[in-house]
Amino acid sequence: RGAWRFDVNVCANTNRIPPACKSEYGETARLAPGYQTLMKDGETACYYMGNVNTAVWGLLDENKPEDGVKLTYSAGTKCDGSTGRSMEYHFICDPQVEGPGQPVTVAGECRFMIIWQSQLACPSYPAYSPLLALWAVLLLALYLIVGFAYNVLGNGMPPSLSAVPHSAALAALAMLCGECVGGRKGDAPQETTRLNPTADV
Repeated sequence: RGAWRFDVNVCANTNRIPPACKSEYGETARLAPGYQTLMKDGETACYYMGNVNTAVWGLLDENKPEDGVKLTYSAGTKCDGSTGRSMEYHFICDPQVEGPGQPVTVAGECRFMIIWQSQLACPSYPAYSPLLALWAVLLLALYLIVGFAYNVLGNGMPPSLSAVPHSAALAALAMLCGECVGGRKGDAPQETTRLNPTADV
């Protein structure tokens, strides 16, 4: 950005210390997750943009997690004698971006904001496959049919409901479902009567 150079790394310190920092700090120069440096016309400057031990993750919008996430580093070189530099990655959810994407802009003077569009910032939801559900139903039906035939032909059981595998459990489940449906139907007239302003009290 202009004459300024930014060296940053997302989840750790950068792999190397920029030449401007080595020139300004010498052997005391240290690794950091980000640097703001300047080397032009004999002028040299190096500012740490944060400390790797201060990393904090969060949502861009607590009410809209689909917007993306943010990563903040603080405790960098002082800007005005009291406020330390910090940088905040804004990972914007963009399903159209292939792979991890890359930063598109750096904004700010003391609190730097790095905008990064990526599909990896999008929330993932459990995939529902209608085809998988259909296969599960078919396999269950096949299991019941094969089990019924085995009990009738192999075990000599009469061809009745009792020959179906797990018939007792299936009957109990059917009865439970019937009670739930019947209970809801039974509640409907009572609710209607209570809400009817012309009903006798």
